[in-house]
Amino acid sequence: MNSKHVMDYSVSHVSVDTIFVEFINVVQENNKYIIGLLDTNDTIVACSSEGYIGKSRRTIPDTQQNCVFEITVHDQTFGSLWVNGEESLKMMSSLLLESLTTRIMYEMNEQRLQQKITKDDELIEILLKKDAFDRKRVIELSEELEIDQDKTRIAILVTHETGFDRNEVVRLKLKEDSKELIYSLIDAKTLLLFKDVPETLSNDKLKKHVLKYINGLQNWGLSDSSYSIGSMQNKLINYKESYQNCVWLYQHKRSQATITFFMDYLSEYYVKQVPIDSIRNYFDYYVDRAKGLDAEELIEITERLFQNSFNITQTADDLYIHKNTLIYKLKRYETIFDIDVRGSFEGKVFLMLIIEALKEHQQQKQVGEII
Repeated sequence: MNSKHVMDYSVSHVSVDTIFVEFINVVQENNKYIIGLLDTNDTIVACSSEGYIGKSRRTIPDTQQNCVFEITVHDQTFGSLWVNGEESLKMMSSLLLESLTTRIMYEMNEQRLQQKITKDDELIEILLKKDAFDRKRVIELSEELEIDQDKTRIAILVTHETGFDRNEVVRLKLKEDSKELIYSLIDAKTLLLFKDVPETLSNDKLKKHVLKYINGLQNWGLSDSSYSIGSMQNKLINYKESYQNCVWLYQHKRSQATITFFMDYLSEYYVKQVPIDSIRNYFDYYVDRAKGLDAEELIEITERLFQNSFNITQTADDLYIHKNTLIYKLKRYETIFDIDVRGSFEGKVFLMLIIEALKEHQQQKQVGEII
């Protein structure tokens, strides 16, 4: 082919004339046909018979042996396809046009996906920044990606020991349930997703919703991975918090399960933000006051309460005890520790700190550090 006459029809990085070379190779196996590619100025820029390259469409005789079709994909015209031959010309011309159009469409879609994932990468980079939040650029990228900024989303951190195939990750946008997804490869082995979720779901229904999506990811090809799920956030500026929840889960809980939810460890997470060393001696007093209690039961009740946002009925159901029985036990804890668990936020936090001190005390006792 005479390359100096070939005009570049760019479909992002892939040109139509490059694609056309493949069709020329196929047609040359059957010398009954000549195919040519014309640019929008009706100049033949590629052809299976090189003698026609550079000539005008006017040199193509208007006879039954010639067919010329406009090549249009996504309302964009790329020139025309010329087919010359005698046997089954219309059928062959239609097949070649359809095949060429399909290939161009495929390349366009692939490039658009690549462009979108690049914008996703930039958006997530901005969202995770420690310094000032670039609201203007976030809005611009959201509009370019055609995603709803007001959607409630939850971070899902996916990790794989050997790493991900980037091409496989890029095509996540094609999943029907991932149209509003924002995602990026943090590194070769770490994929971060911000998945849209209904904001009215209870914790149990949210878990089912996310697990269903993860199951779809596994079937899609993201199997043999671990999944850490962060907190729900309804503002883009707060997505970083959900991501950090995932990181904490991965660092502290990755050995416990393939799929972990931050909501299951809220009590432990928040308590660990408190400098226990600075208040340990203070809580030793409450550990002593708990000696007459069933420590395992106290810990389980408190953790269940926190998981259920201190909903008494739900916690009683989870523990398989009567609601009145749970209330009785809570009243006893309130009396022993002199706190208000049911009506005071401070009392709830205080109870969590007490059980953390109690858990640490039990661990020390098991290894013989306490005499």
